[in-house]
Amino acid sequence: MTKFDNKINGNTVSADEYNNIVGAPKNLIENSGQTIDSSNTQLSKAVANYVASGSFYTDSGIANAYVLNTTGSFQAPTAYVDGMEVRFRTSNTNTGASTINVNGLGAKNIKNSDGTTDILAGFISNNRDISLRFYNDCFIPSNEITQATISTAGQSLLPDQITISNGTDSDHDIDFTAGNFQFDDGSGQAVATALTKQIDAAWVVGDNAGGLFTGSVAADTFYYCFVIKNLSTGVIDAGFDPSYSSPTLPSGYTKKDYRGAILTDGSGNIRSFIRKGDTFVFDSPIANYYPTPTSGVFASYTMTVPRKPNIVGWLQSQASYTGTGIVSLNSKWRITGSTSGGFVHSGGSTDGYTGRIADFYAIMDSNGTYEHAWNFVAPSSNFALIVNGWIDKDL
Repeated sequence: MTKFDNKINGNTVSADEYNNIVGAPKNLIENSGQTIDSSNTQLSKAVANYVASGSFYTDSGIANAYVLNTTGSFQAPTAYVDGMEVRFRTSNTNTGASTINVNGLGAKNIKNSDGTTDILAGFISNNRDISLRFYNDCFIPSNEITQATISTAGQSLLPDQITISNGTDSDHDIDFTAGNFQFDDGSGQAVATALTKQIDAAWVVGDNAGGLFTGSVAADTFYYCFVIKNLSTGVIDAGFDPSYSSPTLPSGYTKKDYRGAILTDGSGNIRSFIRKGDTFVFDSPIANYYPTPTSGVFASYTMTVPRKPNIVGWLQSQASYTGTGIVSLNSKWRITGSTSGGFVHSGGSTDGYTGRIADFYAIMDSNGTYEHAWNFVAPSSNFALIVNGWIDKDL
């Protein structure tokens, strides 16, 4: 636009100068999507249009390298400036650190709100609005919410926990309820629909389909149940793996959340159970040991509970005696390799036959092991340790 701040009284404006003066607002009006008419509100409408949607762009790039261009006939910024905001949608979910290039101004890194750390996989999700602000030579989330506390949709999801239960075919099926879940790496959340997965068939995407991530179903084995997401396709599914810490996820699925453990019997069928919150109870308790302990000596016992951290076994100790004479008993449990624990049976003595049964909770190590000691005086003693179920503190 020509400079006119040197005119004085009596000067005239040439046709070229006049056309240049009116050309600038005409360009603004037309580029905002309007056709010039005789109204006197078009300039203000043009400004309103730019404010409302001038920062929305289309993406022509690829995953992790986004290339933005203006929509319609909107004019693009001529330089990056702090505070500049861009919004866009893409069909390419990011898989890690990413850059963005706005209208050919040059690629800039996309960082978390701290302006230093790279965004994680899934921060930019396909077919969802992304809003970024330029600051200190990079783009950061314009909503100022840290990535670990939001979903890929940019919102916190209210708790709606996904639970598992025996399916209609209780020997082979597990039902996963609908709900939302937090990715176990803290990078986002997702919402899942209800699914039924089969433990006796290799994993296939979809409802009422195979759910075993690897191998064939084995007898007397714990399987760990996961909800999973493929960030590239947006598909959410579920399944089972014999490893809690390093499950073999299906190809393309990079996000997961643990939802509980199940146990097969000697025939490879799922042992029936009831789940209530973080508590799992076998329909039929499992007898693990009939020990012959030395009175007062702690011994290690590995119980039929999931092989993972944060398990509290719901156990039962049984003791019975036959014969005549004074019988007394107390017993304790403790964490493996520790002095911390508690009483199971306490006190009591009688002459002749007696039997004692006590339910108790014991903290297990990641191998399902704890320590137990009986102190007793009895003519003839018989003991048993039984598993009712467990509490999983990760749920």
